[in-house]
Formats: sequence, C-alpha cells, structure tokens
Amino acid sequence: MSISFLPSGNLTATVLYYFMLSIHEQTKQGKKTRSRILAVLTETDGLTRNELVERSGLTYEQVRRQTRNLHVSGEIESRLVDREQRYFIKSAKMNPSTAIFLSALLIVWMPVLIAPVGEEDVRNNRQNLTSS
Repeated sequence: MSISFLPSGNLTATVLYYFMLSIHEQTKQGKKTRSRILAVLTETDGLTRNELVERSGLTYEQVRRQTRNLHVSGEIESRLVDREQRYFIKSAKMNPSTAIFLSALLIVWMPVLIAPVGEEDVRNNRQNLTSS
C-alpha cells in the first residue's frame, strides 16, 4: 500500500495530524474557544498569541492549543511579522477550475432560473397535483 496520498508523506506525522484534527472536532469547550479566537481575529486580524489572550479573555494555554488546532485545520494561518508570530484568518481562495465549472453551470441554468412563470403554468401545476 502506498502512502503517497498522505499530507506529509511521513506516516507518523500524518497519523498525528489526523489524531489532532479528530480531537479538534470533538471537544465542545474547544469549539467555543476556537469560535472566540476567530471572532477576535475577525475584528482585528494579525494578532500575536499574547494579544489574543488580552482581547479574548482566554488563558494563554487555551489560545496556544486552539491557534494550533485552527492552523492545522486550515482556518487560520501564521506568519512571522517583525520577528513575531502573528495569526490571520485564512482567506478562502477558489480553485480556478472550480470557478470555471461554477460559471459554466450558471450559464447553462440561467434560462431555467429566470424563466417567467405564468398563471397558466400555476393552474396546470395545481391540476396535476390534485389529479395525482
């Protein structure tokens, strides 16, 4: 069995990644903490862990653990800015092929979506429903 599909190619790192991700998804308190961190970052993006502690009212340990989980899950990213690790909400970027597919789908369905519905259509639909 090949492990080339694994994120890092390293089985141990991959197992740990999925283990952390499963813990991240399971804890209700963790969800509240992550939500609080995301809310603070939504207000002011690019904060350090210490700034997150000050603004969120969480402990440093909570912020440390959950910024790591949010980073692992891809919801935030960390960057080194002026020798300080800062956290940013990850911007959602659409894959170009997905954008092309969605555009084509919209073009195909546009006539159906904007087709006018007349009284005759409504009457026929009602008759079909009552005769069934």
